[in-house]
Amino acid sequence: MNDKLKRLLEALERDSLVEIKNLLASGDIDLESDVIVGEEYDMDEPDEIPLLFYVIMNGVTLEAIEMLIEAGMPIDTYTREGVGALDIAIKYKRSDIVKLCKEHGISLIDTKRKSGMTPIMLAAGFNDKEMVEFLLKEGANPLERDNYGMNALDYASRLGYKNMKTFIEEKISDENRKD
Repeated sequence: MNDKLKRLLEALERDSLVEIKNLLASGDIDLESDVIVGEEYDMDEPDEIPLLFYVIMNGVTLEAIEMLIEAGMPIDTYTREGVGALDIAIKYKRSDIVKLCKEHGISLIDTKRKSGMTPIMLAAGFNDKEMVEFLLKEGANPLERDNYGMNALDYASRLGYKNMKTFIEEKISDENRKD
């Protein structure tokens, strides 16, 4: 990792917006580069993850992330498996980043995951009631199935989240009564 990227990561950890702005203004930081994680644990094969995923996972503020995006960090970054910023934001319960994804045109309903797992399935699997409700309001279909034949109800049930399963069933029932 180059020295400027390292300094940027340190500034992001401290939420030093002035320092972040100055480092970004220099223009010589590759915002599409990967960050190596796991070296601090002497792992044989540390992971490399996109800078975007790193900042979401480490709780960097929305304001700092917006500065990075303005400076050229792509928000539409995906792994080979199709995991993107939206997936990471749901996993880390970052509703602010989910809304940012929406503002940048990333679908909150569709998936790029090879598995076919949709955002609502992921939210149900992480027992995030507020996110499931938000995604339902955005038009997500809790009955849509992934490539393994599972839907949001199945993920909640298999992971032992009975209250989540009941919540989704009630939302489906409410929606059916409206029709």
